[in-house]
Amino acid sequence: MRMSLFPFVPVQSLHLSLLFAISFVGSSYGQSSKVEKFDLVKEDSPIFVYERWITFPGKVPAVKAREVKGEFLIEASMYEILSILKDESKIQIWQKHVSEFKVHPQADTSYWFEYSYHDIPWPVSDQDHFLRYEIEEAIPGKELYIRFESVVNPKLSPVKKGVTRMELAGSWRIEQLTPKKVKVTYRILSMPSSIPRMFTDPVIRSNLMSTIKALTKLAESN
Repeated sequence: MRMSLFPFVPVQSLHLSLLFAISFVGSSYGQSSKVEKFDLVKEDSPIFVYERWITFPGKVPAVKAREVKGEFLIEASMYEILSILKDESKIQIWQKHVSEFKVHPQADTSYWFEYSYHDIPWPVSDQDHFLRYEIEEAIPGKELYIRFESVVNPKLSPVKKGVTRMELAGSWRIEQLTPKKVKVTYRILSMPSSIPRMFTDPVIRSNLMSTIKALTKLAESN
């Protein structure tokens, strides 16, 4: 959910998604008790953006990839945040450069699919992604955990010529601190870009910050 689910923030192939991980690859990528070291790269309290470079799961040979984490507070309920993440009619309010967004609900409501197309400014080519989301109410009424990862589905989402298909994994953790306040932790891991970091770093960080602010404004205006 657009952290790509934000998801939310695309650009890192320049990727920037973000859509918002405590991560992936089953429950081990993100729900481990192991201490994870991130570097704070941008802040505008109560929003904090962190980064680290880790090995992208399942890649042979190994590939180092950027994981971005955003932590922030919103005056809303966790179910209101979930509703926004899945609302096709509101995606363009809080995510820039999204020209196409489609949620594919399933009979089993514990998971769904999502397609997003991003019109990315030069020098990056247009990008899209197709993700599978899985949701768990980790603590009933208190915490939602939503993880996502790229999947291949030629029927629902064939690859488009001239469009870069992003490979992503990540999660949203939404914790209900009070009846009207949540803490959100959005994490996203993406394959690295060939574009130098001196160009991508400022864009990725600013994009995530602006996306979080737009999501917050939308949620708190409901």
